Amino acid sequence: MEKRKRKNSLFASFTTLLMMLLMVAFGACSTKKSATGDIGALTVKEIKSLPAMQKTGDNLSAKLKLNANIKGKTFSAGGNMKIKRGEGLQISINALGGLIEVARIEMTPEKMLLIYRLGREYAEVRYSEIEAFRSLGLDYSMLEAILMNEVFAPEENILDKALAKMDVKAANGEIILTTPRSRNMQYSFHIEQSSGSLVLTRGDYNSSVSVDCNYADFTDFAGRSFPRQINFSVADMALNLSLSSIKDGSLKLTSESSLSSYSKVAASKLINGLKF
Repeated sequence: MEKRKRKNSLFASFTTLLMMLLMVAFGACSTKKSATGDIGALTVKEIKSLPAMQKTGDNLSAKLKLNANIKGKTFSAGGNMKIKRGEGLQISINALGGLIEVARIEMTPEKMLLIYRLGREYAEVRYSEIEAFRSLGLDYSMLEAILMNEVFAPEENILDKALAKMDVKAANGEIILTTPRSRNMQYSFHIEQSSGSLVLTRGDYNSSVSVDCNYADFTDFAGRSFPRQINFSVADMALNLSLSSIKDGSLKLTSESSLSSYSKVAASKLINGLKF
């Protein structure tokens, strides 16, 4: 019985992570705040000089502790997070002090791979199959930037061009950059004036659906400040990612050959099967 409870807890933690990451990409309800106090005198050059506008680096590797609260239910699990700019990100959920990998999420610019080690199952989903990605113009690069604590340019290849179109305001000691609404999608980036660090990224979808990502506990990494705490909040759900041992590390994505002994299933079946 105790072993079953332990497995259920791990399943629930992994399901929670899947749900929250997908909500970051697809959007979910949360409270919205307004920005006041025009400081439009700031030029694009001045905005670009802020620490928050500097790139983190091309590789990130960190130990991860996940804590989630969904409608009053709390879950926690340990794991690892690895990112290689432009190529992919990988988040693993581990057990027994990191000795056993229970599950893994991998995202590349084209697709998402979900692997359930204990059940020897995996699911693969291409973004072109997801209506939200097609209709709202969402893509992998946005989620990568969110996890890398970076300002991004939705539907713009050059950040300079996007910055020139953003609305610039000030509120509560923050510089707030807000993108124009495009295809019912809008983002705002809150930069702390005293430190120049990006402390909040907010995605607003369909004028009524949004998700917040707060950053805290900054440390030095790759020549700039980087958060050890990444907190997602969506209505009555919250996910905290606590990072440690942050370094420039390598990423090796899962090959098809390594999954030859696994059963391929629909993503919905895999996620539903993990629920307790």
